[in-house]
Amino acid sequence: MVATHFSLTMKKIKILAGAQAYQHIQKNGLSPQDISAIFGASGAAKWLTIYGLDKAIFSEWLLNSHHSIDLFGTSVGAFKLAAAAQNNPAEAMTQLANAYIAQFYGDEISVDKVDIETRRILAAFLTEDSVSEVLSNTRFNYHCASVRCNGLLASSNVTLQKLAMIKAFFAALLSRENLRNTFERTVFYTGSPVNDFIGADQFTTRRVALSAESFIPAVLSSGSIPAVMRGVTDIAGAAPGVYRDGGLLDYHPLPSNMGEIKQGLVLYPHFYTHLTEGWFDKFTPWRKVGVEQIDNTVLIGPSDTFVASLPDGVIPDRHDFSRFKNNDAERVRRWTLVKDRSCELGEEFLRLTESGDIASVVEPLS
Repeated sequence: MVATHFSLTMKKIKILAGAQAYQHIQKNGLSPQDISAIFGASGAAKWLTIYGLDKAIFSEWLLNSHHSIDLFGTSVGAFKLAAAAQNNPAEAMTQLANAYIAQFYGDEISVDKVDIETRRILAAFLTEDSVSEVLSNTRFNYHCASVRCNGLLASSNVTLQKLAMIKAFFAALLSRENLRNTFERTVFYTGSPVNDFIGADQFTTRRVALSAESFIPAVLSSGSIPAVMRGVTDIAGAAPGVYRDGGLLDYHPLPSNMGEIKQGLVLYPHFYTHLTEGWFDKFTPWRKVGVEQIDNTVLIGPSDTFVASLPDGVIPDRHDFSRFKNNDAERVRRWTLVKDRSCELGEEFLRLTESGDIASVVEPLS
């Protein structure tokens, strides 16, 4: 009977690992001491699907280690990791999740309304004291990435921004490299990073140390979607310009694009069990992330069975605001259910790592 129950719970999460990480887990299992970096992807409301997984990792699993770990995220991945790097990560992530669920736009979504709601979300878990906690945290070195925009994408005119996105879309169809003149990556960071996130791909990458003055503007810029939100300007310490959503370039940030992971493994809690390099790559399914790019990465996500058990068999999405227009109560009910159910993923991860059974369920990334 116990074995039957255990086999059923195995279906809640799927664990995939690059070649180096897979070999390590087969020999040694997976412990907090193995991790030198944790990554967080863009994805808006999709994050609610793994809220409980992230909470278990940061508030329980990592309590068994004391070494320095780098955190790197874009958009909502940057939001959640700013919560994770606080003294009480469980409370901060819960504040973020609840504030995100409680977005309301009425009859029409506008740039002004999205700006107000996003700032309200950040204020719910990023107070003056909590920002100070992240800045002074010697355990977690926080990183978030934004793009500094060139050309029409730097305009405040929404129509011109949309035109720039269409132009970038067609350029990206041919090659990701064609976006080099449109986007420049900026990595904002705290502490003394274990790994050098200085950019290892073809895009210009600048690093900017965070301060109390620049922290919230930098985090806000990492999630500022073009034509949906205002770009962020005048970030203290950063080059002049307009900064927008880091997910445009690093939708699901790849460790290999950021720089060399000098030691240990990368833990990647994710709402999908695959990675998409940049936002525009969503439209080029033939463009796959190479296995050599994620050699030392452990990707943890909900299984197909778990996703199928959610309302309508799908994970939350920001398009739910339109789908449930004038029916916020239903959207809130569904998102809250997903948030609560996500704790099952955290429980499963803790069981697998503590028992050592993770070696029998991990699959090679391909």
